[in-house]
Amino acid sequence: MHIDDFRRVQRSGAAQNIHWLFMSCRRRFLDAARLLELNDLDFHKLISSGFDTVDLSPLMSMYGVLCDRYAEQFFTPQEDLFGSPADAQDSKWNAYFHHVLIPHLIQEDEFVRNILRAMMVIPCKNSQFSSLALLNHLSEMTLPETRPLWAPEEAFRY
Repeated sequence: MHIDDFRRVQRSGAAQNIHWLFMSCRRRFLDAARLLELNDLDFHKLISSGFDTVDLSPLMSMYGVLCDRYAEQFFTPQEDLFGSPADAQDSKWNAYFHHVLIPHLIQEDEFVRNILRAMMVIPCKNSQFSSLALLNHLSEMTLPETRPLWAPEEAFRY
């Protein structure tokens, strides 16, 4: 697979991937609010964002940074001659995004809050500052390794 084809694959999945990231952050925030029994706070906009149409444009530039960084660090045009479909670069990207990157990112409280602020579903003074904070964070962070944090085969190594 050529790098240009790979970047097209990344762009074609942008809306789905960004929505999945947003919903993961939303779910984590609402779970924390329930744990703390914060039922009296006004989370109507956040709750309804799971059922309404969502404008994902505030997160598009952040997604572009993630795509570029992944392509620079992990993409290889070398095809495995005897590889399975799971070894294809687009499959590796999707697995990495959903099973490695999102779980890694949503562990960080400030990241979750900035996603929700940028999407204007929790209060903030200026959502553009949240978008800039996300860009800065993703530009500077060390990308996690390409394996999930916990894999079933590791459960039996003890």
